[in-house]
Amino acid sequence: MTKTLSWYLMTFLAFGIGLYALGAALSPALRQDFVVNMIEEASATGTLLHFFAGGVVLIIGALQFSARLRSKYLPVHRILGRIYVVGCIVGGFAGLYLAFYSTGGIVSHWGFGMLAVGWIVTTSMAYRHIRAGKVRIHQDWMIRSYALTLAAVTLRLYLPISQIAGYEFEEAYQAIAWLCWVPNLIIAEWFIIPLSNKKPVLS
Repeated sequence: MTKTLSWYLMTFLAFGIGLYALGAALSPALRQDFVVNMIEEASATGTLLHFFAGGVVLIIGALQFSARLRSKYLPVHRILGRIYVVGCIVGGFAGLYLAFYSTGGIVSHWGFGMLAVGWIVTTSMAYRHIRAGKVRIHQDWMIRSYALTLAAVTLRLYLPISQIAGYEFEEAYQAIAWLCWVPNLIIAEWFIIPLSNKKPVLS
């Protein structure tokens, strides 16, 4: 029951932020000021690619964790998996470029830069292992990959919390550049360890 509720909560948040990201990428009317600033000060192409790819993989990734969908629609799972990999690679490289323009200076640059690199690496490892038929290891790396994908969600949870707590935006942003993804990876490992004793559920 707890596992099911966690999946529904994760999916709800992922769909919410994912749809927002897609809207910001596709419609100028839906772009908040910080998105407009990213487009003007960093790169329009990089920003729109990052938001579009990020929105797609947030939504697809959540669906990929549904055992029912996997078992009933395995061919669809595989197609969506390929789209997810491409989206993470595109979004990751765009994010790596944008990291150099992030608010908060060198601390934020490194935080978001490492997130982008980790996103690309974990997704690539997941793809490499499924191509080699190593399903169990593939699943572990996909959990890590999606934990980093969910940084888009945790980032948007921490920002308002930090403002309510009274922290200066730039100071908070430096911390959030790391907090939005490092704890996610720790939680992912917590899920992965018990799974190591179970049989693969994908093929």
